[in-house]
Amino acid sequence: MSELTRKVYLPPEIADAAKAGNLVLFVGAGVSRLVGLPAWDGLAKYVLEDIRKKGFLNYFEIQYLEKLDPKKQLSIADIIAKENKFKLDFKKYLIPPESECKIYEYVNSIGCSYVTTNYDDLIKPFLMENEKETPSETKRIYHKEKMLAGVLNERSVVVHLHGFMEDRDSMVVTAREYLEHYENANVQQFLGELFAKKTVLFIGYGLEEAEILEHILRRGSVGSESERKRFLIDGFFGAEQSLYSQLESYYNKSFGVHLIGFIRDNEDYRGLETMLRSWKDEIEVRDTLLTEDYDFLVRTLKDE
Repeated sequence: MSELTRKVYLPPEIADAAKAGNLVLFVGAGVSRLVGLPAWDGLAKYVLEDIRKKGFLNYFEIQYLEKLDPKKQLSIADIIAKENKFKLDFKKYLIPPESECKIYEYVNSIGCSYVTTNYDDLIKPFLMENEKETPSETKRIYHKEKMLAGVLNERSVVVHLHGFMEDRDSMVVTAREYLEHYENANVQQFLGELFAKKTVLFIGYGLEEAEILEHILRRGSVGSESERKRFLIDGFFGAEQSLYSQLESYYNKSFGVHLIGFIRDNEDYRGLETMLRSWKDEIEVRDTLLTEDYDFLVRTLKDE
């Protein structure tokens, strides 16, 4: 088992994948929380309060609903809103406040392709041109029918796996929407191709997002023990070495994911920001090799 250390080195498999154009950064809610966006429970609280202000719920009913998990709260809120012909506005809660956290600066500067379960628009990749970071036009994909594995060969593309805040109909929010989403053939094929062809680095997925993460990881085969193509960064306190070791074994044996742990003792989850700052200059992203493009094209055409 690995030991938690204060200095976390970039795995060579990630550096090599970036140079081959095969690195995908998979970004979760833990990253957006660092800049002040709400977690699931916060989002549910805001939505229920909106419904209360409209007179469709009272404080007693809200107190009862708050005992449920956030996704059930959002599912019930969605039903109440539809019954009363009230459109929930999620977008207004997905605009971050002023923050000193620069994690998105480091995420965007990597300039690979991205997949995210976040609804917000904070992933805006930069590309390196003449040794300078240049903003690129962000191509966002958030409709299931357009989720094709070949798009991940494009640098600065962002696939919003659970939809995008500018299009409520694309957003996967309720429990029913989650079940339907991961049963969708396009979504399953996209994730299967992603894990088969790319090296994936998960950031912003901790124990709170375990259910979502497992939904995603079930769509790919575990792979051989010697194959290191899936990595997940998570934070632990120094005294949690036993927990870290257990999770490391669980993710590796169940999903072929290699856990990269950083110590939270001094910076808490801001340690992720420090880690990416030290890594960003070591990750040199290049365009996908032509042979990979051709392979993806052939496989996509066969499946159509």
